[in-house]
Amino acid sequence: MKKCAVVLFFICLPYLSFAQWYDKSNGLLGGRANAIDAYDSLIATGPYTQTLDHIPDSLYMTTNGGDSWYQIPLPSTLVLGDGLVDISIIRSDNIWFCTDLGKIYGTTDGGFSWQLQFFDTSKTKFMNYIEMFDSLNGMAMGDAPADDKPTLFLKTTNGGIDWISQNNYLIGLWAFDAWRKVDFVNINTGYYFSSGEVPQKLYKTTNSGIDWEVVNDTIYCAVVKGYDENIFIGEDYDGNIYRTLDGGQNWESLNWSILGWALDLEFTPGNVSKVWCGSDAVFSSNDTGKTWVEEFDVMYTGFYDIVFTDENSGWIYGGGGGTLTHIFRTTNGGVGGLVSVEDNQSKFKINNYILEQNYPNPFNPNTTIKYQIPELSFTTIKVYDVLGNEVATLINEELSAGEYENEFDATDLTSGIYFYQLLTGEFIQTKKMVLLK
Repeated sequence: MKKCAVVLFFICLPYLSFAQWYDKSNGLLGGRANAIDAYDSLIATGPYTQTLDHIPDSLYMTTNGGDSWYQIPLPSTLVLGDGLVDISIIRSDNIWFCTDLGKIYGTTDGGFSWQLQFFDTSKTKFMNYIEMFDSLNGMAMGDAPADDKPTLFLKTTNGGIDWISQNNYLIGLWAFDAWRKVDFVNINTGYYFSSGEVPQKLYKTTNSGIDWEVVNDTIYCAVVKGYDENIFIGEDYDGNIYRTLDGGQNWESLNWSILGWALDLEFTPGNVSKVWCGSDAVFSSNDTGKTWVEEFDVMYTGFYDIVFTDENSGWIYGGGGGTLTHIFRTTNGGVGGLVSVEDNQSKFKINNYILEQNYPNPFNPNTTIKYQIPELSFTTIKVYDVLGNEVATLINEELSAGEYENEFDATDLTSGIYFYQLLTGEFIQTKKMVLLK
């Protein structure tokens, strides 16, 4: 799996029988990130930097296991709004990513040059997902551009030189929370949990997105993850696990409230029993998601994306509000928890502005918004409707450096999409939330 955009390269450390999870973010400046990806045990994707006007300009990379980092430039044609949403890497020189504005870029020389492979606003205005299975074959997904247009599923068989639209229905649907609601396990089989219809549905395809069947319309999935065409696990925001072992004919609902708000699920390659979950801590299952144990937790950190390239080599992106602060790595399958927890916690001093995703989301009628500021600042948080009308002010005062949270009560508002914005000094960030009554 992979997934929020940016690139890092890692060289494998000698295998140590006592190795567990290590924080490999030494020297890594805090950057934006929506997803990570990795190729074998040597290369992993990481955060991207951006200019003061918030245009992404370079990716972080490492060639020594995360001990040091350097940058490669992103395409100069990126513009305001072209945040990197998802990323896929096949070799050190083959990287693809998609953006908020519906673009797909690829490189075959490790980022020295980039090619714009897809951009058609009549087909999508927001790309959510990209997954390359080898240097030629891959799938991508974008939101429907209008209520009367189909969700976009793209297939390539020539490394992205051509991206062919597969789907002509699923009209007006989109993927709330980007790549977390889409997962292709191979070029043929994929899963998609819809937004934009009631009830929301879990769809499955076995022919590269040409046809889709509804396999469940009674569950809610914050994250979807398939192992193959038969085995699927989904999780909602409250720790409820939904799984099928027979392609969707029969379902189990398992409550594990300790999992909290699901951010990612990941199978260990070649081992259907071993599953990882990222939330406000890292959890694992040894029985295909039936039971779970907590592996480790780090103060002030959400675990947004997990990538395993084989049974031993894995990576985890940790941070808050879309800002990557830590890359964790294992070379023994994650056995043994986190090394030097105290050292890791001591690094988590507040040095970035962070606006986190509200929780729960969707919500009715109350939700919590968390944020942090690194210095004394006059801070404003306001809520707007889809027309840009201000509907609430949550904070409007000078605050000291620290972590904060505010509750938003939407009792008097109607169901729909709203936006909340943090403004302090020169920093401004906006996030989307959904009120469902």
